[in-house]
Amino acid sequence: MRTYLIEPQTIFVPYLRRVLSNAGFDVIATSPSVDGRDISAHDPAAIFVDVDYLERSGPTTLCRIREVARSAQLIALSQSSDAMFAATCVISGANAVCSKGDGEEKLLRALRRAAAAT
Repeated sequence: MRTYLIEPQTIFVPYLRRVLSNAGFDVIATSPSVDGRDISAHDPAAIFVDVDYLERSGPTTLCRIREVARSAQLIALSQSSDAMFAATCVISGANAVCSKGDGEEKLLRALRRAAAAT
C-alpha cells in the first residue's frame, strides 16, 4: 500500500519505515511536517503521521490531512493512550490510532488491521 510518512523527528524515520514495511506498507515519501500539496502530489493510499511533535495539535493536523486526502487510510501515532484523545483523532479523520507505548508487535497488528480495511 502506497504510504506517506509524516514524522517530525527524523531520527525515527528509518525505524518507522521498517515497521511500516513489515506490515505491508510501501513508504513512497516522508516529510517532517504536513504539506498538503506534497501529499496530493504523491496520492498515497495511506498516510501514517506521528501527531505528537507537529506544529498544530494532533486532531487539527488530522483534519488538514483529511481535507487533501479524503480516501486515504489515515493512521495516527501518539504517545497518548487516552481513549478520549483517540476518539478525538477518529472524529478528526483518523481511521486508526496507535499508541507508542503499546510496543512494536501491537503497532504491527494495528497497521495490518488498517491495511486490511482498504
